[in-house]
Amino acid sequence: QIPIPSVPAFQPSTPIPERLEAIQRYIRELQYNHTGTQFFEIKKSRPLTGLMDLAKEMTKEALPIKCLEAVILGIYLTNNMTTLDRFPISFKTHFSGNYFRHIVLGVNFGGRYGALGISRREELMYKAPVFRTLSELIFDFEEAYRRCWHTLKKVKLGHCVSHDPHSVEQIEWKHSILDLDKLTREDFRKELERHARDMRLKIGKGTGPSSPTKDRKKDVSSPQRSQASPHRRNSRGDRRPSGEKKPADSKAMPDLNGYQIRV
Repeated sequence: QIPIPSVPAFQPSTPIPERLEAIQRYIRELQYNHTGTQFFEIKKSRPLTGLMDLAKEMTKEALPIKCLEAVILGIYLTNNMTTLDRFPISFKTHFSGNYFRHIVLGVNFGGRYGALGISRREELMYKAPVFRTLSELIFDFEEAYRRCWHTLKKVKLGHCVSHDPHSVEQIEWKHSILDLDKLTREDFRKELERHARDMRLKIGKGTGPSSPTKDRKKDVSSPQRSQASPHRRNSRGDRRPSGEKKPADSKAMPDLNGYQIRV
């Protein structure tokens, strides 16, 4: 009998950093999937509610996972921590003539940055929320890659993920794409801090998830938006393929404020 890891449960008084440590221990206990077979199919274009259903299934099956599954699981397990900001961070590195990709869940609590995730390498997953700036966190990952003889080539940063597990919005995986071959060190740092400011402004303006009615009308039929993404996307309207907008608008015009149920 192989023991099944227990999903961490917290008291309301448990500090956020302690919760993050417990969640990371749980993710590590699931173990990294070295089998070559991915047990859970994750489509980045799925709405958040569908990904949260998949994360719930992961906790039941307790099978080994890879980095993308760890990110989805991290979002699921931190949904009730409303003072914690979560956003995806993707890395592209080069080693021995090959390119490698990795992703972690960036977190920000009380103005300090950290990360949750899983990797073959201990130094490329969990980072306690102790970094004063986003650039300090990314530079720490870059140094960890350097110790593994990898050269960091690109960093993709998403926007903050909604805490509503029933949201039909999609996760914005790559709001900023930073190519290190085209940026000086200082420009790289400035772009990272600009992205951090963008996230703070978005949260400050309350531009989080819209009402469920609007979300369903816009999101239910656009599975390929994450693929057709420019380097920066400032509104969800910009992400809709032009071919889908017209029929949706014409049907919705007679009753913009009513609830529409689609199966």
